[in-house]
Amino acid sequence: MKENPLPSISEQRETGQTWLDKFTHGKTNILDYPIDKLIQDLKAQIKAAYSEHEEWVELEKNDPDRFNELEEQANQTDHSIRHQMYGYLQEAFYLEDELYALFEMKIIYSFKHLEINIKQLLSIAYRDEYINRQFKWDTIIQFLYSKNIIAKELNDYESINQLRNVNNSLKHSTNLIDQSIKNIVEFKDQDTIHYSHLEMFYNRVKKSPDIFLTSLVSYVFRDIYSFTAERILEIAKSFALRMEKKDAIEFSEELLKLYK
Repeated sequence: MKENPLPSISEQRETGQTWLDKFTHGKTNILDYPIDKLIQDLKAQIKAAYSEHEEWVELEKNDPDRFNELEEQANQTDHSIRHQMYGYLQEAFYLEDELYALFEMKIIYSFKHLEINIKQLLSIAYRDEYINRQFKWDTIIQFLYSKNIIAKELNDYESINQLRNVNNSLKHSTNLIDQSIKNIVEFKDQDTIHYSHLEMFYNRVKKSPDIFLTSLVSYVFRDIYSFTAERILEIAKSFALRMEKKDAIEFSEELLKLYK
């Protein structure tokens, strides 16, 4: 039985290029859709609770006699409209805390999902498993810089950096505004974080991970597979500084053999 021949250099290169071209396919955020349904339901419940409370507030304000009459009737059956009003508020506050937790999850997952994709992209594209094992944002920024990829030049970098800071803040602190996020527009001039702040922030940046990742793939592709005359000359000079002429000749011959 014949063994399958190893793929040629050209085939390996084409496979790598195709993988990069299609890298972002299927990298959808899988948490948004199911959580958005929960958020919609919770908002409806909060609205109903506040509405019930407001109706009793309006009745007490506009027709106190009727309100007191109904309160007396409720008291006769061991109930209290005032206690019920308090209960509506407490229910609304509880559900708002639930919403806070859901938006917190969306933000934390969004950045984690991006981290996972960046790790896979760089570790496979550059065949560097260290990236996959020791992922730290500052390390990745330095790694990209070593490849002449300036992170700040990638599309939506600023939004991604804000997402990273909010992610870190939510994981390591309470709902108080800390120094790392106080200048982000949704949290500016706020003392504490309400779920509505998280919602506004997330809605603004939720598309940024896809935009950033697509931009990063493009830069990585260019770094690995694009060779201009200027770049080729730069690479040649870097080898010439380290190689004797005889080594350069041998290197050139070995390189050309790989294309046969």
